[in-house]
Amino acid sequence: MSVQFIEEQEIKNAIADLRNNSTATDWVLLSFESPKSQKVKLVGKGQGGVAELVQSFQDDLVGFALVRKIDKIDDSETVKFAFINFIGDKVGILQKGRISVTTGGVKTFFGAFHVDFTISDRNEISDEIVINKIQETSGSGSRVLDENGARARTTSPFRKSATFSPVSSSANKDSLRLGDEPAIREALKEFRSDNSDVNWVLFGYEGGNSNTIVLLGKGTNGTDELVANLTDEIVAYGLVRIVEKIDNSNTVKFAFINWTGENIPRMLRARLSTHSGTVKDLVSPYHVDIKCSTKSEISEEIVVKEVANFSGTANKVLEGQSNNRPAASFAKSPVTGGFKGPSAVPTSSGSSIGYDDEQAIKNAIKDVRSDSSDTNWALVGYKNDTTLTLLGSGNGGADELAQHLNSKIVAYGLVREVERFDLSDTVKFAFVKFVGEDIARMFRAKLGTHSGAIKNLFAPYHVDLDFTLQSEVNSTAIRNIITTNSGTSSRVRDN
Repeated sequence: MSVQFIEEQEIKNAIADLRNNSTATDWVLLSFESPKSQKVKLVGKGQGGVAELVQSFQDDLVGFALVRKIDKIDDSETVKFAFINFIGDKVGILQKGRISVTTGGVKTFFGAFHVDFTISDRNEISDEIVINKIQETSGSGSRVLDENGARARTTSPFRKSATFSPVSSSANKDSLRLGDEPAIREALKEFRSDNSDVNWVLFGYEGGNSNTIVLLGKGTNGTDELVANLTDEIVAYGLVRIVEKIDNSNTVKFAFINWTGENIPRMLRARLSTHSGTVKDLVSPYHVDIKCSTKSEISEEIVVKEVANFSGTANKVLEGQSNNRPAASFAKSPVTGGFKGPSAVPTSSGSSIGYDDEQAIKNAIKDVRSDSSDTNWALVGYKNDTTLTLLGSGNGGADELAQHLNSKIVAYGLVREVERFDLSDTVKFAFVKFVGEDIARMFRAKLGTHSGAIKNLFAPYHVDLDFTLQSEVNSTAIRNIITTNSGTSSRVRDN
């Protein structure tokens, strides 16, 4: 179900202000129109960071916020964005049921962000907490480990209201303590080590309802083994390690599991919720945050999916995997070159997609992805409304790709760009969808039925762009969008 936005253009303008480096706007907040409504509206925006944003968080509010932060590395400043989902303690059960189906659409509407928080208490979030997570995720925070396996930091990662100390009867009843801290630190160190097979670790409260965090377990058999240690009577915090494969690269990702059993009393839930931010600091960094209270809400498959959604690799079918396309017959015939005239215009109805030479299309896309090839773009269009054909490929970037576009065609392209940040070069891919101005309204409506199969064909990619005018498509525009979304737009200060 797609999300409906009230005054959509007003929301877009607010997000544009947030993403514009020349404005002071650094947060935007959306929420439901009313507790019974499924429509989302703009609640506010401001220039005072998280400290100002949280003043809008009320116990009966479901909030979707995007915050802009500056991550400083030496003399360079990089723009980063944080998504915050706030769910107040007094939000009704029916409204809570709508959150999961709304959050994805809101995230897509907001666009790219770098870190993700789900909170239920305004004390769980602050400017310091956001910037710490950004730095740990981006690698700009200290990576030095002390003798206990903890990360060295220039400032304390814990809020002043939360202290870790040895168990003591005289300690404040709301303070959070670590029981057998060396064992906890060692478990975290082992979990993060590439030389260890440990891929999950779980912490909970000593005796079930104390303020002392203890190690509940660790293991080598992934999420399902962690889940076997969860019961309805405990609150637990876990980390799971996932290896995500994109093309020929393996990337390690971490998922934070926040478990609150269904039999936990309401008063205890409220008290322990004040520990959430501190516990997150303890187990950071991680890439996704999953809250759950029943075992049906957590599994290996769910974790993998959440990681893929976060990193942008969801539904990114790779070579050798099934594309799950609708059944179609594929007419095999030679590609005769780029279609730039009326012959590329779809002419009739139908939703299944076929290819006049599927291998030629896949080879062209593969060349764009290959570091050993100078091909940096490939373009596919319609031979008729159900058959795709290769329109061209080359090494002249988006500027060259644009020469194959005109107002009478629908086309899909993949462009490779090299993004430079400090002394590092990173390859990024942009998916380009072009629908010419002269395409009939009826066929425009039917293009949505092709979207999934076409995106699978071109995935994975880092940004997704829609154009209607040939003049809009150029290398500069695509580079700007890539750097804006990745947060590498330079903000280096003059000496």
